[in-house]
Amino acid sequence: MDFYLFRFLLRDFLRLKRVLVWLAVAGIVGLMAAVYTRVLGKNDPADAYPMLSSILVFRVLPLAAAIFSTSVVAAEVEQKTIVYLLTRPMPRARILIARLMAAIAMVTLVGLVTAVVVGTATFGSLPLKQPLFWRDLPAIVVGSAAYCSFFVFLSLLMNRSMIVSLLYAFAWETSIPNMPGSMYILSINSYLTAIAERPATETGAMLSFLAGSMGVNTLSASTAWMVMIVTTLVLIGISTVWFTRFEYTPREDAE
Repeated sequence: MDFYLFRFLLRDFLRLKRVLVWLAVAGIVGLMAAVYTRVLGKNDPADAYPMLSSILVFRVLPLAAAIFSTSVVAAEVEQKTIVYLLTRPMPRARILIARLMAAIAMVTLVGLVTAVVVGTATFGSLPLKQPLFWRDLPAIVVGSAAYCSFFVFLSLLMNRSMIVSLLYAFAWETSIPNMPGSMYILSINSYLTAIAERPATETGAMLSFLAGSMGVNTLSASTAWMVMIVTTLVLIGISTVWFTRFEYTPREDAE
């Protein structure tokens, strides 16, 4: 039953219309990377990729997580199909985890495709031989799990959580890593930067701000791994308890 719920939601995510939308997003991101490296072309690809990855790949990642996470529970409430989901003969915790894993898998896929597109546009060929590209992959997987767990938890706490999730994905995750002091530890993106062991690059003020590199990030990769794993597991645990204890009924104001 767990695999059925996982497969059912993942198959819904992989509908042609949705896939085409995310392919279009990846194409636009790749075009932006190509314009920067070839038209503006002031940086060596090895210097450009870390910055472009921060600005493009690791901004699409929380965007995708915010969108797909709403389908785990919130969309079922708004579409008035939550009753049918909860009548399945299995514990609510397992229902939530199975659907959450589908969202994480889809966000990971979007992140990987985006990273390949940006890497190809930057290096001029598939980036499979580039160490910088391979360092991004574990950060994408960890980031998908962390963002989805956090956004699903938000969706259990409040109605219309998509707005808050998008504000976090763009406003919070862009500004907090750039702040002085130790504020950066409150940003998931800071931990993903440490996991990817992304080198600092010299760019303009605006690009540095968008990349979240204006602040000082002293996190080690090992610390970032530990914090992200623990945080994700805690968020999943709290979400399962919350989803089990509270009632979720169709929203009458969804229309």
